[in-house]
Amino acid sequence: MNLLLMVVLVACNQTEPSLENQNQHRLFYDEEVLAQLKDARIDEASGIAESLRYPDHFWVHNDSGDEARLFLINRQGETVVTLILQGITHRDWEDIATGPGVEQGESYIYVGEIGDNGAQHTYKNIYRLKEPVLANLNEGQNVLSGAVETITFSYLDGNRDAETLMVDSQTKDIYIVSKREERVQVYLLEYPQTLTDTLVLPVVQTLPYTRVTAGDISADGSEIVLKTLLSVYYWKRNNNETILEALGRQAERLPYFMEPQGEAIAWLKDGSGYITVSETSNANVIPILYFYRRK
Repeated sequence: MNLLLMVVLVACNQTEPSLENQNQHRLFYDEEVLAQLKDARIDEASGIAESLRYPDHFWVHNDSGDEARLFLINRQGETVVTLILQGITHRDWEDIATGPGVEQGESYIYVGEIGDNGAQHTYKNIYRLKEPVLANLNEGQNVLSGAVETITFSYLDGNRDAETLMVDSQTKDIYIVSKREERVQVYLLEYPQTLTDTLVLPVVQTLPYTRVTAGDISADGSEIVLKTLLSVYYWKRNNNETILEALGRQAERLPYFMEPQGEAIAWLKDGSGYITVSETSNANVIPILYFYRRK
């Protein structure tokens, strides 16, 4: 066992749950390297989501402490647009999703300011904005966002650290999964989400995982992935089934190449597979965009 894996295992204090189906190669191939990220500003990539407007492009953001900005990167790892979110702060952004929103036919970006390492922040925010319409994708250009809506919430059972935000395209509901508990908790923000009051979220489900760092629901709403520091877990959603009903079944483990500090995962909108990207880590490792192709 190499030193990095030993450190991660100790940090996680985690034993992976026993799964009946341990075949990692039934649905997806092992990782392919798409690209190294070229932009040195993306040094703590904490969330990734494919753009709905610009195929083969991905919205990425940094962890806590960065400016209120999103990076639109291509499959070559180049940043083509930096999107500045007007009137918004960046306390601890941890995940991002793209999907439908209020206006029919529009694509939206959801940014989760849901991190809370010390469990000291009562209120968390989800920032929702329309994907910008860009005349062209020029490497390095800066763009100001349009209006950004803020969905504010707290947890009924006390402050929580979370790094997973998922949007269900079938219902426009938002799901948050906590990070640090021995059995993580799922919270639901049902659509339409209020912009004027603070939502108070009860636990709607508990899952037998810990150190959950990312998750995503596929564009058609039929597939779910959750990522821990060590593994990727997968659920297929049946017809007329809710997300919670799907998560209530046993997961299947998917291929995952353990990254130095992997905190981001996303489905590709065409259904061809999923992608991950890591932070640079203390070893100054250049972040790599990995692709796991569907068989």
